[in-house]
Amino acid sequence: MDVREEKDKGFYVKDLKWIMVNSIAEMEKAMNFGNSNRKTASTKMNARSSRSHSIFQIYLETAIEKDGKQFIKAGKLNLVDLAVSGIV
Repeated sequence: MDVREEKDKGFYVKDLKWIMVNSIAEMEKAMNFGNSNRKTASTKMNARSSRSHSIFQIYLETAIEKDGKQFIKAGKLNLVDLAVSGIV
């Protein structure tokens, strides 16, 4: 997938797929889907070595009501798995 940059957007991945989930089970299913699309090959040290980078972003939002007002808390977690470079 192509990484692009735009002045107003910053860096982004073209054609990136976003999936909204509402449970841990749904999140695991999304992660498994992404992992199944990664390129792998064998090396002398690893039978299934990754040949592609993977970035899994988790955006978490929660809302609470206090004194008649709604407050939203949000956070983002990036999980990054870089492809391994083989030694020739």
